[in-house]
Amino acid sequence: MLGQGKYNVYQNGERSETIILEEGQLGRTYYSIEPRFTLNYRIDKVQSVKFGLARNSQNLHLLSNITGGSPTDQWIGNTYNVKPEFANQVSLGYTRNFKEDQFELTLETYYKFMENQIDYKDYADLQNALDLEEQLLFGIGRSYGVEMIIKKKTRKLTGWISYTLSKTERKIDGINEGDWYNARQDRPHDLSIVFTYQINPKWSVSGLFVYNTGNAVTFPVGKYNLNGQTIYQYSARNANRLPDYHRLDLSVNYDFNKRGAYESSLNFGLYNVYGRENAYTIIFRDNPDDPTKTEAVQNSLFRWVPSISYNFKF
Repeated sequence: MLGQGKYNVYQNGERSETIILEEGQLGRTYYSIEPRFTLNYRIDKVQSVKFGLARNSQNLHLLSNITGGSPTDQWIGNTYNVKPEFANQVSLGYTRNFKEDQFELTLETYYKFMENQIDYKDYADLQNALDLEEQLLFGIGRSYGVEMIIKKKTRKLTGWISYTLSKTERKIDGINEGDWYNARQDRPHDLSIVFTYQINPKWSVSGLFVYNTGNAVTFPVGKYNLNGQTIYQYSARNANRLPDYHRLDLSVNYDFNKRGAYESSLNFGLYNVYGRENAYTIIFRDNPDDPTKTEAVQNSLFRWVPSISYNFKF
């Protein structure tokens, strides 16, 4: 941090002091060490296990507000109040090949502990706040789970199936009574199916199917009227979910004849083949016919997106 300017320091959301830096004066400086260790042991020709330890730091931070399902994101760097985020991860994996390396199975489990996690305090006033950092609280986080991927690597049909079962949580004093709560990134189920089928030397078909649990969000559980304006009361932080997300993408690829070092292909694709209206946001409003009732309105993006692309390399 380099002056000139005034910087407020907060404790639990309350200003404790103001630091004044002269022009060119150096303020807070942060240092971090990021050690990594990986061990891979080959059991035999088709099996291996691996073990890993890693520590990572992050100096640019994403602030997300998802009350009512409407995301409001912005980025912020390190300051007197915002410290580097650290993640310490341990992982253990197993890999095995089948049928003369046609198939490969990988299983991996991990646990990640995170420091200096950032979130908005309850009822943060993001529009009228003179200093955004006054609206922030800091704590710890954790993420753990199991990942699996099966690959088919040879012959006309290739691709993979991957699945992750995981949990990502935060614990910050002043939020959810100091108990663990779901992070926005928490997606217990995450499934991907990818395939490519080579019809002949020129034509191929590819597909992608994805499914994951909806984002963790905070929905209203009650409301009251104040001077003609509806005021909502919300549930515990990130205690609700958007609907699950899934879609299917398909594409057809045609490879032209190779001319020396020049190669080219033409691709036709369709995003979201079956037109799934995945939720981007959900907003809540008074029912126009009966203001005592509340209705949820879902907004979606990109129901169908066709595409044509020409690729070349030389």
